[in-house]
Amino acid sequence: MKKIALLLLCLLPAFTAKADDPQRADIKFEKTTINLGKFGEEAPIQKCAFVFTNTGNADLYIHQIFTSCRCTGKEFPTHAIKPGAKDSIIVIFNGEKSAPRKFRTSITVHSNAKNEMTKVYIKGEMTPRKVEPLPIIEVEE
Repeated sequence: MKKIALLLLCLLPAFTAKADDPQRADIKFEKTTINLGKFGEEAPIQKCAFVFTNTGNADLYIHQIFTSCRCTGKEFPTHAIKPGAKDSIIVIFNGEKSAPRKFRTSITVHSNAKNEMTKVYIKGEMTPRKVEPLPIIEVEE
């Protein structure tokens, strides 16, 4: 029994070391959903920026970003974001090859933050192009 207690006592620091690690980055987004609103099929490309802050006390690195739709592009910082610094992720919705529709797309951010995966969303509605009726031309006989 003494051996088991001694073994547990020796292993306890190994389990608590990760929880007490003071040097961790953390990512905090100002908004987790951006509504692009309604926009016409004649302007199918929309951009927005997800602004975030490194609220941790170590450098933040964004490793990868995945989108749930091929119609969504992204630009993100590849440099270290210092503690307390702000930066942004640019998301581009490209509806050129899509039919007019309502959409909600997720963007998954992989980083070295405490929360290794964070999801943010864009939503909106691409409306059909306005069609002007052709004038009726009367032909005299």
